[in-house]
Amino acid sequence: LALGLAGTFLAARRLGCSRSASIFATFAFMFSSWFVARIAAGHTTFFSFALLPFVFLFYLNSASAEGLAHRIRWVVAASAVLALMFLSGGIYPFYAAVAFLAFYSLLDALAAKRLAPVFVVAAILALALLLSSVKLLPVLDFTSGISAEKDVQLISAKIVFKSLVSRDQSLVGNDVETGRDLVPEGRQKELAALAGKVAWGWHEYSAYAGLIPLLLAALSLIILKKAWKLMASAVFFLAVALGNYLPFGPWQLLRELPFFSSLHGPSRFMVVFVFLVSLLAAKSLSSLRVSKSDTVKAAAIIILAVIVAADLVLVSRPLLHDAFPRQPLDIKSTNLGQPEFIQMLTSAPYLSQYPNLLQGIGTLNCYERLHLKIRAAPQFVDGIPYDGFIGNAYIAETNQSLNFTRFSPQRISVKLPEIGSESTLVINQNYYKGWNANGKAAQSFSGLLSARVAAADSGREITFNFSSQLFVIGAILSIITSVAALLTFWKPS
Repeated sequence: LALGLAGTFLAARRLGCSRSASIFATFAFMFSSWFVARIAAGHTTFFSFALLPFVFLFYLNSASAEGLAHRIRWVVAASAVLALMFLSGGIYPFYAAVAFLAFYSLLDALAAKRLAPVFVVAAILALALLLSSVKLLPVLDFTSGISAEKDVQLISAKIVFKSLVSRDQSLVGNDVETGRDLVPEGRQKELAALAGKVAWGWHEYSAYAGLIPLLLAALSLIILKKAWKLMASAVFFLAVALGNYLPFGPWQLLRELPFFSSLHGPSRFMVVFVFLVSLLAAKSLSSLRVSKSDTVKAAAIIILAVIVAADLVLVSRPLLHDAFPRQPLDIKSTNLGQPEFIQMLTSAPYLSQYPNLLQGIGTLNCYERLHLKIRAAPQFVDGIPYDGFIGNAYIAETNQSLNFTRFSPQRISVKLPEIGSESTLVINQNYYKGWNANGKAAQSFSGLLSARVAAADSGREITFNFSSQLFVIGAILSIITSVAALLTFWKPS
C-alpha cells in the first residue's frame, strides 16, 4: 500500500499535477476496492500492481532524459521494478505493465513521429527479462510443453459498470448475484466455463473507483488536450477489461501475442484502467480554476481527496468482513511422519486441498492451471482406497512395494531389497527432466520417475536428486546483468 501510494504520487507529479491533486490520485488508485478485494481473496500475487506507477514513472523519465547515461539509468530502474513484478509471482501485473508500456510508447512514438519511445520500452523489457533469468528460463522450459486449462471469464458491460461504481462490492453477495453458485459442479459447469457462462468470484471484478474520480477523468476529455495519451490508454484498457463481450476488441488481439495467449482473466486489466483514471482525475483537478488563491485551491482539492478516500474506505472495508469469517480449521496431522506420505485424488480439490495439506496429505489434482499430466496413482480417491495404487516406490517387474528412507521435493531415497536381475525402480511421482538417480539420468516409466537397477545394487540406497541446469544458467545471467546494471549508477570521481 505504501509503495503504491508513493509511486502514484510521484507519477502524478511527473505528469505535471499539483501536490494536492497528486495526493488525490494516490487515494483514488490504492484505496480502490481492487486492492482490498485481492487481500480478501488472498491473491498476494496481485499486490505487485502497486509497483505499476513506478514502472510508468521510470519510463517517462527514461523517455525524456537528456544524455545517454541518464536515459540508461532510468531504463535500468524501470527494468528492475518490472523484474521484481515477475520474480514476486505477479504474472498478471507483469503482463499488464508490459502491455501498458508498449501501448503508451506507441502513442509517444506517434506524437513524436519517431520510434525512440518504442526502443526505450524494448530495452526495458529486454533488461527486465535478463534480470529475472533465474526464474524466467526454468518457467519457459516448463511451460513450453504444457497447455493451460481452457476457460473463459464471464464478462459484460453491466458487470464492469457495477464493479466500478456500485457501492455494494460484497464478495459473497455479488458471487450469488452473478450466478457463480448456480451452475452445478461437473461436466455441465466445465462446458459452461468453456463457453464463458460461469462468473468468477467477485474479487476478480471488484474495482470500485467512485463517481467523483470517474467524473473528473471524464471531464479531462473536455478540458485537457495534452493528456490524450492517458485518455487513449484508459479507453484501451477498459476495452481490454471487457474481454470477449466485445466481439472484436483488444482482448482478442492481445491474446494473439506470444505468452499472452495463456491469459484468461480480462477483468484483471481493470487495475490499469483505475490507475489511469486516478491520473486523469488529478490532471483535471490541477487544471480547474477553483480560486485565484493557490492555497484555497489546494485546500479544496485536499478536502475532495479526503471525501473520496472516505468513500473508498467505506466501500472497501466491508470486503474484509467477507474474507475472514471462519474459524481456523481444527485438523490434526496424520502423524505418519517422514518419509512416508499419502497422495489422494479428490472430486472437490478447491475444498479439500488445504485441509489435506494440514494433514500431511498430497492432493494429486490440486488446483493449478499449468501442471504436468497426472501419472502418479493415488492411494485414496475421496477417502476410499484405490486398487491401482502399488506403493510410493516399487519394483515394476514384481510390483514389490518399497518404503522411502528420505523424501523431499528434490531428494528421494529408497533402500533396495534383494533383486535377482536388472529391474526398474519406480517412484510414484510424475516424471520431469532434471532428475538423476545416484548420479545417472533418471528415466520415465509410463510418466513416472524411475531408474534401472541391477542385482549388484541389492541392499543399496538409491537416491534421486533434482537439479535444473537452466536455473543455474539463469542465476548466472541474473547475477551478471544485476552487476552490469548497478555499474550504470557508478560515477567515478
